[in-house]
Amino acid sequence: MPCSLAIENGVLTAMGRPNDALGRRGRMWVMVFLSVFCMLVGTAWTVIGAWPVLPFAGLEVLCLAGAWLYISWHADDYEYVVIGEGRVAVDLRRGTRVERHAFQIPWTRVVTEQEEAGRCRVRLQSSGRDVEVGVWLPPDRRGDFAEALRRHLRASGSSA
Repeated sequence: MPCSLAIENGVLTAMGRPNDALGRRGRMWVMVFLSVFCMLVGTAWTVIGAWPVLPFAGLEVLCLAGAWLYISWHADDYEYVVIGEGRVAVDLRRGTRVERHAFQIPWTRVVTEQEEAGRCRVRLQSSGRDVEVGVWLPPDRRGDFAEALRRHLRASGSSA
C-alpha cells in the first residue's frame, strides 16, 4: 500500500510512498522489451533502405533509458510523518537526499493551498519553516489528509 495513516496509543503515523506497480524487475523487463522492439523496427527500416531511421531509434532507446533511470532513482522515495509525544517528526527521501524535520506540536499548523484544477497542497508550518507532505496521495484525498492532521494536532495541544 503506497499511503497509510494509523493512530495508535495517541500517536498518528502517516507513511507515503510512490506507487511502484512494476518493481525493479518488471521495469527492467519492460525496458528490455521496448528497446528490442524499437531497434527491430529501426533495423527493418534500415534493411528496406531508410537508414536514417536507425539513429532515431537509438535516440529513442536512449531517452527511454534515461526516463527509466529517473524512475528507478525515485522508486524508493518516502515520507513519514509522526505526530505524538509533544512533537511532529517528518522524514522525507527524494532520490538520494534524506531530510528530517522536527516541530513542536503547540506551534505547528497545517496549511492547505488550493491550486489550479482543484489540486491541493498540504504543508506543515512551524517557527518559520515548512515542509510539504502528502505528495503521493491522490489530489482529491489530500484535503482529508490535512483535516486528519489538523484534528490530531488539536487533540495533542496545537492551535492548528
